[in-house]
Amino acid sequence: MRIFSTLFVLLVVLATLVVLFVFSGTYNVAAVEPDSAVVSWLLATIRDQSVAKRSKEITPPPLTDPKLAQAGLREYHSMCFGCHGAPGHELSEIAQGLNPKPPKLDAEDVQAGSDAELYWVVKNGLRMTGMPAFGPTHEDTELWSIVAFLRRLPKLKPQEYDAMVEAAGLQKGEEEHEHHHAHEHGLGEEEEGTQPPPEHGHGPNEAEE
Repeated sequence: MRIFSTLFVLLVVLATLVVLFVFSGTYNVAAVEPDSAVVSWLLATIRDQSVAKRSKEITPPPLTDPKLAQAGLREYHSMCFGCHGAPGHELSEIAQGLNPKPPKLDAEDVQAGSDAELYWVVKNGLRMTGMPAFGPTHEDTELWSIVAFLRRLPKLKPQEYDAMVEAAGLQKGEEEHEHHHAHEHGLGEEEEGTQPPPEHGHGPNEAEE
């Protein structure tokens, strides 16, 4: 009986400490603050075990059809490129500011996952990582096409990736995006409402010579 009383007191003390920690604001939620090794290991383990358990019953379709991978390229370049980069392309500014940083999808630890696990992540996303769920907005065939393309990533050279993007007609969309980005920052054109200063002697309040 005494043991149970001691355990109860310890649980109450532990719960009190947790509540005090939560409301103290001690934990730094800034994205620039890296997690400790213990927290990183804990979150990664929880993630991996959760994905493995929930993808266990998924049966992948054949993913060797080149047309499927080509369709996956279009989806990847539109939805994944900005955060995960591609062969010959570094992570974007947004991706570099995320915590945890989005992995390069041709990396060994990513490719070590099963087709079912990759599909599950693409479909359902991952909480508190910036990885969205594409299942609500995409058909299963589109999601599997992304997995098919992901399996090709490690073998693609930068020139091959760029050639595939250009052949798919996606390069123009990138250029339009860059133009829009430049326009938003006032690059290459005068800001709205800004006029060059009048030349000396021709201002509206100066008498003509």
